[in-house]
Amino acid sequence: MSAPAVKALRHTIVAAIAASAFLAGAPVSAADPGVTADTIKLGMFAPMTGSMAVGSLTLLGATAIYKSINDAGGINGRKIELVVEDDGCDPNKTIAAVKKLMSQDNVFMIHGGWCSGTALAAKPEFERAPGLPWMVLGAASAAITKPTLPNVFQPIATTDTVARAMVDFALSKPGAKRVAIISHSDEWGKSHLEPLLANLKKAGVEPVETAYLERGSADATSQILRIRNAKPDVVLAVLYAPELTIYARDAFKYNLKVPIVTTQGVSAEDMVKRVGNAAATSELFVFYPLNSTLDAPGMQKWVEMFKKYNPNAPVETLSFLGSTGTLAVVEALKKAGPDLTRAKVIAELNKITNFNPGISSGSLTFTPEVHAGISTGKMVYMPTGERPVIVEKYPAKP
Repeated sequence: MSAPAVKALRHTIVAAIAASAFLAGAPVSAADPGVTADTIKLGMFAPMTGSMAVGSLTLLGATAIYKSINDAGGINGRKIELVVEDDGCDPNKTIAAVKKLMSQDNVFMIHGGWCSGTALAAKPEFERAPGLPWMVLGAASAAITKPTLPNVFQPIATTDTVARAMVDFALSKPGAKRVAIISHSDEWGKSHLEPLLANLKKAGVEPVETAYLERGSADATSQILRIRNAKPDVVLAVLYAPELTIYARDAFKYNLKVPIVTTQGVSAEDMVKRVGNAAATSELFVFYPLNSTLDAPGMQKWVEMFKKYNPNAPVETLSFLGSTGTLAVVEALKKAGPDLTRAKVIAELNKITNFNPGISSGSLTFTPEVHAGISTGKMVYMPTGERPVIVEKYPAKP
């Protein structure tokens, strides 16, 4: 998404939402900022530009829900006013964005964070403001909510859950004993790599090769040749989309044709487009954070909502990664009542139990002790490059 588009989106959201009708007599909290008689100011941040701009789809999915809530009358007489910041998946930009939302924009709460490394970089800001609620948008690192902070909530499958699912799926391939790993070495990569290794060890498997491909790399030849020489039955890939694209293309080029099992940090649809060779992605298995494929009847309500408010954006899996968390925010705001405070919202979020709008791979539950809310997931792949197929175990070849 271009910088002018980001600016236009920000202005459109704030102008359209702030122009809500005034509800006379609605209580206003004197203690907490970001609340007026007719608005609730909510801050958001995600990569809207740069190589990780695919994360903007998750933010757009969330804003679509917030806009639909406003169009239906708002929450307890108030409309949601969004302030959107582009963090470019850059730690320094993320910290600056969070500080701006907290101190300059004086938002009531924050809903954001798509890249784990940048979310972790911003985490200390929320530790210093324990009364300000933060609902994570799509960042998966288990370290975001471990140890539990009173104000930080993670409504998606964490890297612990994703890693367990990846290993279970990889070892479901008949005869699979030799597993190789290719990963980033940053905090996001480590947050997957450590539980991957722990789950492999639990299964009695030692990786035959572990290679690192750093963000921004333009070639994966040396890593692929090392992995190919190790003769793996399956490769576990902990890579963001640009580097996974390079790996998939080069692996096919060098005849390393073994299944690739990867994280929810990419979408199968986007990867098929990026790689541009259906044969190279025919056995790319992606952790799937949703309950069903996008063409399923139960998803049509959400797909149409996304299209209505984002007519020019592609509809992909990542468009709905943050939707259950968004609906949990709405639920907590509703139950907190007209006399709205941050403390009440945090208290209501801690009561979320088996919350399941039918979007995510499992139900969402928060308690005061556990703020990582979803612990299940399957895999999805596109064997012909045309339609995604959800699978629990490695599929037999046709």
